[in-house]
Amino acid sequence: MGISIKNDEVEALARRLAAKHGKGLTEIVHDALREKAEREDAEPTLWEKLAPIRARLAALPDRGPVPDRAFYDEINGEDERR
Repeated sequence: MGISIKNDEVEALARRLAAKHGKGLTEIVHDALREKAEREDAEPTLWEKLAPIRARLAALPDRGPVPDRAFYDEINGEDERR
């Protein structure tokens, strides 16, 4: 099975790394993709990182209804009934 790299910058990076490490293009691409996959598998997702914050928010007491514009107008004396 083949892969075709149609991006000059990607090809140049692959060739530069292959030359620097004395490896072929296939091997250097394989190594880079494997390393990236391992990092992503080991690194928690953003959702997982936010779990403690979500848990703290869920534990907060209910503060009642969310104030709306009418509430703020009333407390500021800007009641629309005038």
